Amino acid sequence: MVSKSKILGKPSLILVSIGSTKFSFLRLLSAFNRIDKRKYKIINKFLSTDQFIKSIKKADKIIVHGGPATIYLVVRYAKNMPLIIPRLAIYKEHVDDHQLFFCKYLASKLPDRLQKYFVTDEKIDKIIYRYLEEQKINNDLNEFLFKDKKKYKLINNLKNYVNSI
Repeated sequence: MVSKSKILGKPSLILVSIGSTKFSFLRLLSAFNRIDKRKYKIINKFLSTDQFIKSIKKADKIIVHGGPATIYLVVRYAKNMPLIIPRLAIYKEHVDDHQLFFCKYLASKLPDRLQKYFVTDEKIDKIIYRYLEEQKINNDLNEFLFKDKKKYKLINNLKNYVNSI
């Protein structure tokens, strides 16, 4: 499927979210410094929750950090499969590796074809470039994550948390 952006001759819209913590995410940001800006329009500024959801719905590609609330939003609202990259403690991107553990847990709930969208590798440049070049596929994460009654409680808690921000 060809994106509306390509049909209209506009660059693809990429939403990049690195989170709102005080820690840097240089691995992700440096990968985008080497991307051909003529092919992509990148949104990487701080957005309110409403703006963030609107951007998720519009984006051709979505690359986000591994925070649970952000993952919940892209699972729920993204039309195209997002790429989720956890911040890692080894690079001082966060205080610990909770995002990595959460991403590994969620990936284990997915069929093999979707697990690659939860990145657990430290070297993300090639993964990002492959993701940007691949054909868009529909976001099927909601079929596999947050569906059963135990997980429904987690979703409601995350939804309440996101709405309180």
